[in-house]
Amino acid sequence: MKKSSKNSEKFSFVVDVGNSHTVLGIFKGDKVVDHWRLTTRKETTSDEVMNRIGGLIRFSEIKPSVITHVGLSTVVPVLERPWIKALQTLLKRPVQVVSSKNCLDCPIAYPNPATLGSDRLCNVIALRDRGYKDAIVVDMGTATTFDVMKDGGFAGGIIIPGISASLDVLTEKAARLMPVSIEWPDHVIANNTDDAIRAGLLYGFMAELETLVEKIKAEMGRKKVPVFATGGWGRMVMGHSKVIDTYDPYLTLNGVRLVALRGNGAAELERDSDD
Repeated sequence: MKKSSKNSEKFSFVVDVGNSHTVLGIFKGDKVVDHWRLTTRKETTSDEVMNRIGGLIRFSEIKPSVITHVGLSTVVPVLERPWIKALQTLLKRPVQVVSSKNCLDCPIAYPNPATLGSDRLCNVIALRDRGYKDAIVVDMGTATTFDVMKDGGFAGGIIIPGISASLDVLTEKAARLMPVSIEWPDHVIANNTDDAIRAGLLYGFMAELETLVEKIKAEMGRKKVPVFATGGWGRMVMGHSKVIDTYDPYLTLNGVRLVALRGNGAAELERDSDD
């Protein structure tokens, strides 16, 4: 799909607020020219948000004055308002918030589309823009989600605990097991407790991943479906998986970018109300 030269010169500032991390990016057209990864703070004000992102922007070569479009996706509802207010104040631009009502007419096969996480929706929006009709996205963050795209729309998917979340639960519930660094062990059959945890965590996740992708393809009735990985753990898993075709760290941000550019309604906040 060709991009117009006019669109290729537009600068977009986009934010993806996840449960554990918040990813920010500046795009020139469809290319990432700067990005940052922050810890998500569930109790924060718009002033605190503005202070954090303002500091980052000061070190960027891209100045706020050239930003023409702003987009926000958040799976933490309480943070939507502080981020909208901070972005509006800092960048002096309207903010397009990704939702089932602001998703570029992407079909959603949910009886209640509003319950769908905006990050999952962004993944499908990004692939639709690239011309895909069918695809699977494995988004590996606090939770690992399997987003299924069929006939150009969001068809549904699966949610399982993420890699780090699984480790947290294991070490919380088992008194003798301590947290370990998450890295690939040399062997599946481990000869020490730390590597035994790593082997179970990572190779167990891989078995789960491959089984679920196989079952999704079978239920879709399609043997050849491109599988994309994104999210914080995607790069680590990519080199060990036979079912993942492409790793795209900016897939979700690209979906936010598209809504920023083409969304159907900017967020509105009452001026005299608190965060």
